[in-house]
Amino acid sequence: MELPAYRIRESRRTRRARISVLDAGSVEVVVPPGTSAVWIDRFVDQHRAWIDQRLAAGARLPRLGLDRPDVAWIGGLAVPRPSGDLGRWYRDQARSTLTGVIERESERLDLSGWTRIRVGDPRGRWGSCSIRGTLSFSWRLVMTPPEVLAYVVVHELCHLRHMNHSARFWQLLDEAWPTRREQQEWLRRYGAELHAYVPA
Repeated sequence: MELPAYRIRESRRTRRARISVLDAGSVEVVVPPGTSAVWIDRFVDQHRAWIDQRLAAGARLPRLGLDRPDVAWIGGLAVPRPSGDLGRWYRDQARSTLTGVIERESERLDLSGWTRIRVGDPRGRWGSCSIRGTLSFSWRLVMTPPEVLAYVVVHELCHLRHMNHSARFWQLLDEAWPTRREQQEWLRRYGAELHAYVPA
């Protein structure tokens, strides 16, 4: 019986292998560096039933269809795919868009104190704010509708005043972005697909 398709990601921080079903049809196996392909195949085979169950559940979820050929996704819309390195293009677009939104929203809300912007590809989070004022964001946000990206920016800007998720933080966020629950629901619905997407 053929193994389900999967991709391998080596991580120095991983001591034990783990399997993630990130989206319908997308399986990732995270292993310590140097793990043999034979061992990984055996590991996947041992967890076949669990993988099949998760894939079946994922197939029932709504999807954006990010893997359509010849297109890129900006602001929640499909646009013609640019030439060259698509991953670099996404990061450049994300930095430009995020910088503009951060400057606009920090002025609107009078939330100053941020010192620099970092754009990366963190797993499991969309943004963060350090105690030194560094705002970090996933480049994948540039693929989401503008109001979703702006919500994440405002969320992190609010941490400049409250470096926690206390009641005062949520009160400030609700005042700053009253529709935040709609954007949170959008990210819950499509977040796994966005994190699973690999620019080809």
